[in-house]
Amino acid sequence: MATAASPRLGFGIGPDGTYTRGGQVLAFVLGVWAMLAFLPLVFAGAVLYTRAEERFAEDPERARRLVTWSWLCVSVLPPAAAAIGAGVYLAFA
Repeated sequence: MATAASPRLGFGIGPDGTYTRGGQVLAFVLGVWAMLAFLPLVFAGAVLYTRAEERFAEDPERARRLVTWSWLCVSVLPPAAAAIGAGVYLAFA
């Protein structure tokens, strides 16, 4: 009898749905950086991760996607928004 493969977890998330040590450090550093740069994205990331925590037990795949989006809110989206804003500013300056 073959065992079912465990779902792939979000970056920095352990098998029990909690942060790994590296995930905690990275989340803190990226969260502070995003908070200083783009406050609304911090709120979005926090809400997404909170929703993910509620879903780990019954829908780990959906929870993994929410965690991925929460990481994007505090890592990739702030510099992307800054680049777009700078481009718009330079286009009209």
